[in-house]
Amino acid sequence: MRYYTQKYLLKLGAILIGGLGCTFCVQAQITRLPHADTTSGNYFGTSVALDGPRAIVGASGEASCGVGAGAAYIFELVDSTGYWHEKARLIPSDCEEGLAFGRKVALDGNVALVAGSQEYFANERSNAVYVFERDDTGNWIQTGRLTSTGHNREGPAGAAVAVHNDRILITTAGDATLGNQLHGTAYIYEKVDSSWSLKHKITGSDDVSAGIFGGNAVLHSNRLAVAGSAYFNRRAGSVYLFEYDRSGAWSEVARLGGIEGFFISLDLHGDELLVGQTGAGQNESGQATLFARDSTGAWVKTAILEPPSPYRKGAFGTEVALHGDRALVVGYDEQLRLNFNVDRVVYIFARSNGQWHYQGIIDIGEAAFGNSIDLYNQTALVGASGSTDAGAVYVIQIR
Repeated sequence: MRYYTQKYLLKLGAILIGGLGCTFCVQAQITRLPHADTTSGNYFGTSVALDGPRAIVGASGEASCGVGAGAAYIFELVDSTGYWHEKARLIPSDCEEGLAFGRKVALDGNVALVAGSQEYFANERSNAVYVFERDDTGNWIQTGRLTSTGHNREGPAGAAVAVHNDRILITTAGDATLGNQLHGTAYIYEKVDSSWSLKHKITGSDDVSAGIFGGNAVLHSNRLAVAGSAYFNRRAGSVYLFEYDRSGAWSEVARLGGIEGFFISLDLHGDELLVGQTGAGQNESGQATLFARDSTGAWVKTAILEPPSPYRKGAFGTEVALHGDRALVVGYDEQLRLNFNVDRVVYIFARSNGQWHYQGIIDIGEAAFGNSIDLYNQTALVGASGSTDAGAVYVIQIR
């Protein structure tokens, strides 16, 4: 079922979001971010991050300084009209063909991260994460180039990036190839005297049978979570949770097992963690699980989010986003009676009186829609990037 067509999304307007089974419905305003490059396969929107009235978008396929070099863009909401304006185009100092700059991005205030990262598995290339900071004149300047310090067998750097309160998290994805599985590592950088310094290296407590550490990660305040997917072994993976203690060290406080998904999506906000599990549920329809830290410090399961109509291998939980009492989950909303699905949608959930309710979906009828998402209060940022069209990114104000 489809509730919107492309024409609605090309202009700002009030759109009713609803769907079969929604407990209550909402309205939203939807607009498309401006982008001049209409080249197919530019992958504009392959990654997105949102922080209040500022957003960053990766375009890892853009031919900035060579084929597949990539770029990233900063947008700001600068007036009361609801329109977002491009404020900066970010290119690394060592830009080169095939860098895939923009594959991952993160944003916090005046600090932006952009990963130039190639394939995650068994790749000997030394990838990097680039730090950009906004100066007093409003210009974005590259101030750092961060890499892993371990052996290349940790996997390429930049599998995940996050930044919060002058603290940067980057991970290496490990090696998931059969017969040669190795953990990745999480690296914590902090700002010291205007420069970024490596402060901590973190690994999970369990072996690779519980999932290969490092494929995805999130950071919020003094907490971080790192996914450990089992990848090709068709068994459940894990999510590791760490907290920064008074001694100045990061301590593992929990390992959440039984996480079913090839790539495990995560979002962390305060005392709550949302985990996407595309392989969970009946017929692997997928689900998103909420965990919360209780008064004793333990992380416990508090809710399971599911689509109103689960579909076999419906990929629900491919991407997740959490902020306060709202959650977004990407999945399919139809079963084609084939071995694959086509159109992806973004499911909206809200919490009322302590209970989570399905509100509706956002659907533009594109397979690439929802390949990246972020959420800040009632504003969602959704990417739609693929190899056959120019990418696009939509800002959605959920009322």
